[in-house]
Amino acid sequence: MSKGADFSRLGVRLRKGVYIFSKIIFAFNSAAYYVLWLKFLQVVLAPFDLFISWIEHRRLKKQINKNIPVIFVVGIQRTGSTMVSQFIEKNFSFFPIGNFNSIFKRSNYYIHRWLAKVYKRPNPSYQNFYGISKGFFSIGDCYELWDRWFGKNHYIIPDSISDEQETDIQEFFTSLYSAYKRPLLTKNNRNSLLLPLFEDSFKNAFFVVVKRDPVAVIRSTIKASKDFFGDESLLWGLYPSADFDTSNYENIIEAATVQFLMLEQILNKQLEKLDRSSYLLVDYNDFCANPSAFQEDLIKRLSDKEGYDVKSVQVRTEPFRVSNRLNNSDLDEQINLYLNKWQDKI
Repeated sequence: MSKGADFSRLGVRLRKGVYIFSKIIFAFNSAAYYVLWLKFLQVVLAPFDLFISWIEHRRLKKQINKNIPVIFVVGIQRTGSTMVSQFIEKNFSFFPIGNFNSIFKRSNYYIHRWLAKVYKRPNPSYQNFYGISKGFFSIGDCYELWDRWFGKNHYIIPDSISDEQETDIQEFFTSLYSAYKRPLLTKNNRNSLLLPLFEDSFKNAFFVVVKRDPVAVIRSTIKASKDFFGDESLLWGLYPSADFDTSNYENIIEAATVQFLMLEQILNKQLEKLDRSSYLLVDYNDFCANPSAFQEDLIKRLSDKEGYDVKSVQVRTEPFRVSNRLNNSDLDEQINLYLNKWQDKI
């Protein structure tokens, strides 16, 4: 069985859980500890979530509005898509799908309608821990929600999406939009390989696609793999296919390089099929150096689309600092060798 398929096995998932828990405990990072707080709330409030969703199922008429405004922030893992989504969340008047939705993953209207009356902008902090931001209402990967439709294997996309699942996604987002009356903002790395589905499901969808220097992405992916699995035969992040097998390569560096190149190719092929007006490409380093330029570009793009209120936008002019803590000249040299070896073969 390939390492891609291995991620569905209970033993691997349990080992991953143990390593992630130990990583959180010894991270000495408030954003990491916030993950535990969210998991606690998910368990404690699950009965209430079930009760509300039961009432909704009995009382609400199911509706679909394919024209609602939804922004999807996507990108290969470790490209900085979380940071970009946080920036949009804090400076535009959109509702971020994230921590709150991970707690109430079944409810899609009543609890949100009540919240809309008291909703405030999310936590001003840009701290995050592998896709989860600090703050009760902050944006995040929110796998608890997306798992309803795409399954709990976060490393590969499902072979197919049924009409029933697509309809359920549309109904959920339609209800959520009805509750908040503002564009919805969502970020999830697995969704990077599902752009055609979302374009078909929501005619007014807009995609912010985050890219980054390949060496930086691969280097960070390797670091995450060691941190969370403690085993170099397992690779962090999306797998380009279920039969992708890390054992087919010399080492984790080569496997991570091929992983990146294959994912980049899939993403680029999806973009070729999208209308150019429906997405914005963002280079992470350029974004950090000049966030206001990205902001102006996004405002201009969204102004031409229906339903996006970009009049009350907060402007940020100061740049973000790009961390160099993972810089490693020896590792970078090996990555570049593998990039040269594989980039014309994929």
